[in-house]
Amino acid sequence: MMHETLIESCSVRGVRLHELRHVVDHVRGHLAVVDFEKELPFQPQRCFFTYAIPDGETRGEHAHRLCSQFLVCTHGECHLRVDDGENCEEFCLNRPTLGVLVPPMIWTMAHLHSRDSVLLVLASRVYEPEDYIRDYQDFRSKVESVK
Repeated sequence: MMHETLIESCSVRGVRLHELRHVVDHVRGHLAVVDFEKELPFQPQRCFFTYAIPDGETRGEHAHRLCSQFLVCTHGECHLRVDDGENCEEFCLNRPTLGVLVPPMIWTMAHLHSRDSVLLVLASRVYEPEDYIRDYQDFRSKVESVK
């Protein structure tokens, strides 16, 4: 059975929740698809995974000045908190058909990882240390300055 892509906006500026196109096949196994041209407003330049996250640890806790990201928990589950300086939402990523598009200037934190979680991140840019904002108060100041 084929399930089509469903995209939902949320209260955090520019963040979108994607239920990816997927096929449920109980005989041969399931398939989830990310069509870059349809789902993503960028061509991925980098891909990385986080996994084996110790209990209670978080990943992320930063924003990017220019980089957009698309995150999918391909195995297990984790929670993704997104914050634009005014609005905050949290998603439970608990299936490989659920992804979140995070544009630049959104504070992002992945936490509450299951022991078997694998978080896939597709990034619009190569790794650039200067693109990161790692202090939340600095992030808030930059958000306020562009209002």
